[in-house]
Amino acid sequence: MLKVKKITIENFRGLRLPVSIDFVKGGRTTSALIYGRNGTGKSSIVDAWEWLHKFNIETLRREGILLTDFPHKATDGNNSYISVEFQHPTINSATAKFNPKKLTTPTTSGEYNEFKALSTYPNYLRYTDLNEFICNKRKAERYEYIAKYFGLEKFSLLQDNLQATLNKQTTNLQSLQSTFDTSRDIINAITGQTEVDEATIVRYINTIASNHKIASITLFKEAETVKEGLQEIVQKNPVTKELTEWKAFQAKQNQFYPLSTARVNCLDLETLFTDLKQNEESIKQLILSALYEQSIEVISKLDDKSKCPVCDETFEGDLLKHVTEKHNSLSTLTKKKTEFENKKSILEKQFEGISKKIAVIESETSSVVLDAFHTLFEDIAKINSTLPTLISTVKKQLKDLTAISISSDTAISKIDEIISGEEASKKLVADKIAGLSKDEATKTLAQDYTNISNLIDHFKSYSISKEKVAYLKGISDNLQTFFNILTSYIQTEINNTFSAISSDVVEYFNVLENSNPDIKNPALKLITGKDKAVELEIEFASEKITPAFKFLSESQVNSFGLAIFLAAVKRFNYEFKFFILDDVVNSFDSFKRPRVAQLIASKFSDFQVLMITHDQIFFDTVSRKFPEWQRYKFTSWDYATGPKFKLSKNYLEDIQAYLEDDNAITAGQTLGRYLEWTFGILNENMKTPIAYKVENVYTLSEFYDPLVKRFKDKLKLANNRHKLSVLFDEFESGTIFRNYCVHWKNEAITFSTDEITTIFNKWLEIEQMIFCTSCKSYVHYDKPDSIEYIRCNCGAINLKDAAHYTPV
Repeated sequence: MLKVKKITIENFRGLRLPVSIDFVKGGRTTSALIYGRNGTGKSSIVDAWEWLHKFNIETLRREGILLTDFPHKATDGNNSYISVEFQHPTINSATAKFNPKKLTTPTTSGEYNEFKALSTYPNYLRYTDLNEFICNKRKAERYEYIAKYFGLEKFSLLQDNLQATLNKQTTNLQSLQSTFDTSRDIINAITGQTEVDEATIVRYINTIASNHKIASITLFKEAETVKEGLQEIVQKNPVTKELTEWKAFQAKQNQFYPLSTARVNCLDLETLFTDLKQNEESIKQLILSALYEQSIEVISKLDDKSKCPVCDETFEGDLLKHVTEKHNSLSTLTKKKTEFENKKSILEKQFEGISKKIAVIESETSSVVLDAFHTLFEDIAKINSTLPTLISTVKKQLKDLTAISISSDTAISKIDEIISGEEASKKLVADKIAGLSKDEATKTLAQDYTNISNLIDHFKSYSISKEKVAYLKGISDNLQTFFNILTSYIQTEINNTFSAISSDVVEYFNVLENSNPDIKNPALKLITGKDKAVELEIEFASEKITPAFKFLSESQVNSFGLAIFLAAVKRFNYEFKFFILDDVVNSFDSFKRPRVAQLIASKFSDFQVLMITHDQIFFDTVSRKFPEWQRYKFTSWDYATGPKFKLSKNYLEDIQAYLEDDNAITAGQTLGRYLEWTFGILNENMKTPIAYKVENVYTLSEFYDPLVKRFKDKLKLANNRHKLSVLFDEFESGTIFRNYCVHWKNEAITFSTDEITTIFNKWLEIEQMIFCTSCKSYVHYDKPDSIEYIRCNCGAINLKDAAHYTPV
């Protein structure tokens, strides 16, 4: 089995100096827990882990962040790497190092390929992944989430690529079909026939050949001989030659005009750009706009509207109003940015359209026409000299633009001049043609030559387009067939995989949501008729509900997503039992967060976990439940060095250390906080009646006394005494604990190290009896089928068991 010993990251994202996470403690491999406030560099660890696997970071790519942005800014891409040391007979390490010369191909070393062979499926989960999963307006994203964690990501990516190719092929097919239809219509207009085939074309050409005493042809490929014969006749007649050239130019002119002015759009774009850049710092915050929008929706549904749904911190004031104001402050900016991007897109299409029109007319070779329109072709040359630069400018992202000054470009003014001269230009050509067409024979010869030339060109185009349309349609049909098969395969695999893990998903979901007995049996439903859409189903009060959002809160749907991830990890990562959870408890209420730890303890005891959180209480909870884990605290971050971090102790370890240092005051205060927290949990578990206090401030004794009474009442047995009752009596013997209960927050009344040690050790005796190290839970009161139990979640501890009683 592949086990992680150490992860080391240097010069990657927010990590400057080497950051090493050690998974060996006391000579044994274990898991690791990281705590740190937002902005201390924790998530860079997950980013590096994803990059190690995929050489990309999907969440950053979607934000427009480039590969060149992954190394720390101070390094120029040098010595930026992630290295993992393993415990395994043949796999010792795997390293990926950023390669500045080839961004998409990092330099790998160690047994990288062997590691990748065992770490095929995604084994990391961020809160943002869960957030996408719960967004009920984005069923395709939920589909991608599930495909990713079911090991179908490469097929889903292939599906995306196929869909993109199909869309592109459809566009190409439409363009070719348009060319085909245009050529057909022009041919029909020339021949006066509705059929387009070689026989019809040859027959028409031979009619003109006969009129001008030119030898007839039998095949279309001989049509150039008729054209050349006509050309000789035209060349001998200067008037016909010139008329033919003007007619040919008129056809180009009709394709060139009309042009539309770009000046107004350029000025609008520059104005928007100026407005946006004036508040450039706010532009960086635009990515928060969607988060604010979702937060407004979530907060309005919360019972406690003062608690932030992202960090779970309590906000002093009106949180909904605060977030709404933040969102509104960005809404105008977001609207302007959207308008800016739309205007850029319009200008890009406009410039490219003008470029195509210029390509048609600048191919003119007639000296007569070139002389007559000398100024026009000079203006076109000037436009051509700067138009590519203008197109390149409007294609750039806002963040890559430092200035926009396109309305003053020569090309813009020349385009306007050409537009203003359209009527005169067209009149000049029409007058030339009219003047040269006075002689009927000359007019007929010119028209025949023009018709023959157009017929040859368009029948070639027609024939080529017909073949291309047929060929491309065949490819598109085959791609569509393959796409349908692939889609069906993915959907079948999603159904099969979910069926295989559904019992685990249901079990894990029920652990997380055991306080909601009416909500159970989560299931996935692929939406009929949709290529990439999946809906969540839940059983609510014995009725199947789709979509589950009708009844599930954000937190409950997150439980659904986390259950799917954990079940998939357990199914697929059987040779590399390791996964990362990055702040996934954000949307969970405080009472539900310990269940995540309990779920890991009961179902993933053979896995290594890297748990990352910014919640101090959750950190303390996990630390208490998993004392064997390695623990780190990220205390701060700066650009030059990255995060500052240190190994961390849990409450019990802290208290023991303070006692060993003879620091009785700090030990006593830390113990007080720990007991207050623990008594609260136990009272909730035991459903202890406690006198209500409006100010919601309780002393230790106000928590402790009802708790002890509750235990003794529920464990009472005639002629017997329970061991826990004995321990509680010993705990209270003398006056030390009673005095401590009243005065532990008062530094003026001190306790000796020996006194605190006595209290501490006695409590540890009690805790050993009521805390299960297997399922990581305290005992709780339960009464199924009218039978009372006081037991832990897994049942390993049952305080009602006769072994805990002694006769009196």
